[in-house]
Amino acid sequence: MAIAWVLRDARVTSALIGARNVEQLDGSLDALKNLGFSAAELAQIDQHAIDGGVDLWRVSSSIT
Repeated sequence: MAIAWVLRDARVTSALIGARNVEQLDGSLDALKNLGFSAAELAQIDQHAIDGGVDLWRVSSSIT
């Protein structure tokens, strides 16, 4: 699900995956079969991000 969520953003051109075995790789590649999320699913994911202190919409600070 995380891979599909990342890939739904048009600004993302690729996602790195790590797999220890073929089964893990197959599971990760299965994310490509369903890149769509409902509005309710996205709202629930966003709530977890907010609860975890992740603000995806905040402008990144530049290094000074």
